Amino acid sequence: MSGFNRLLKNSLANIINGFSNVILGIVISPFLINILSLDEFSVWSICLQAGIAVSIFGVAGQITIGRFTSQFKFNNDELGLNRVINNYFNIILYIFIFFLLVLSVVLVNFESIFSSIPNEIIFESKIAFLLVFGSFTLGIFATVFIGYFIGIEKNHVTANINLISRVFIGIVVVFLADYGLIAIASGYFVINVISYLFMYKQFCAFEQHHFSFGLQGKIDELIKFFGGLTIWNVAQFLISGIGIFVVSIYDFDNLAFFVLAMTMVNAIVGLLGAIVNPIIQPIVKLNESGNPKGVDELVISLSMIFALTIFLGVNLSSYISLPILQLWVGDSNGTLANNYFNYLLVAFAIRMVIAPYGMKLVANAQQLKIAHFPVFEGVLNFILSIILVKEFGAIGVAYSTIISAITIMFVYTLKYSKETILDQSLITILLSFLIIPFLTVLSVYLFNSLTVSSYYSSILLIISILVIYMIKINVYRVKFILDNTKPLI
Repeated sequence: MSGFNRLLKNSLANIINGFSNVILGIVISPFLINILSLDEFSVWSICLQAGIAVSIFGVAGQITIGRFTSQFKFNNDELGLNRVINNYFNIILYIFIFFLLVLSVVLVNFESIFSSIPNEIIFESKIAFLLVFGSFTLGIFATVFIGYFIGIEKNHVTANINLISRVFIGIVVVFLADYGLIAIASGYFVINVISYLFMYKQFCAFEQHHFSFGLQGKIDELIKFFGGLTIWNVAQFLISGIGIFVVSIYDFDNLAFFVLAMTMVNAIVGLLGAIVNPIIQPIVKLNESGNPKGVDELVISLSMIFALTIFLGVNLSSYISLPILQLWVGDSNGTLANNYFNYLLVAFAIRMVIAPYGMKLVANAQQLKIAHFPVFEGVLNFILSIILVKEFGAIGVAYSTIISAITIMFVYTLKYSKETILDQSLITILLSFLIIPFLTVLSVYLFNSLTVSSYYSSILLIISILVIYMIKINVYRVKFILDNTKPLI
């Protein structure tokens, strides 16, 4: 299989692996919004978002194991692989205990933390929170297996398990929705635990590893890599995940519609993220073969593809989002969700332009060098979210994310233009990292602020044709680079 086709296959599997819960949300939301009360639907969304906060560590872990697995398999170092897997297992054991303590604290103070939840559903809300949060906490252990299969470029193994489990969860949750939050949370917990056991069974079929307590050898590099990614992911959560909690505190009445919009946005942005994550393996191989120029060419071409695709997709969405959302969750709910959708979409999508550069740093274990950048962006976004949601309601989340995203992308533009070994790349980096994203935001503002004429639409159509042509050129560049990289096994 060629390197490009292998990337496509792993990207598809990664979509299922990493964003199956988002895909599930799209499928079952139309049912839940009509079966549950708006308050119950909002509580269910809070439970899932709290679980996603736990998965910050899980995502960092699976990328960590994937990276080290790629490296050790490439160098045929089975002893090193066994040690890093066992050391990671011991690290997440401590993380598991930490989250059990967090869960206890939240449950004891549940009424004060989520004061907007009606008293009549407080008890079942606490039990649902316990079950959903608990299932995500147990899922941290499954990241060992997901990361291993990412590392050997067999993402489809765990993706198949995730796909089947999400189908069962969707059916069970919808079936049990009439019985309330506790019932659907119980079904969610049981099926998740079963899926983790199947992942372990598949891992044992590929790797004869015996887990044991206690760290083996040096763990500095593992801690540094995993810690850097965790800091990165915590910052990302402050950007993309904290909004639901802020809205639940300051604009609870509109939380359900905000969640509907964010569910669809997360699916789209998650698709982009899932496509870029498997780039780690080709970058590792390019580095191991002494081809840093190929790495920069790959990063710049992918960034341009993302920038152009996002411009195209966001402008198309401005025309078609309302009927799609109405078809998805009904006329009334779809109309209210559309009030937030396109601003949220552009706010979160433009940030994905710098994802290939981030994957380059992860593959080179250099993410700690820029850890302060996403932390700054996350803190800035968190502060702006509180201020702007208080002032404008739920749409303030989109405004704060746009401001913080454009700010940090300017910083990344300056940084990467100094780092790259490619000649005359500043214009391309400036275009993909900053100018095109800014024009994408501007186009959403113009569409929502002006009366859209046929003249405007005609100009946009011509620009879109040019954009598609530029995407095609950059796809061929990526294909050429990947087809000339050696497979791991």
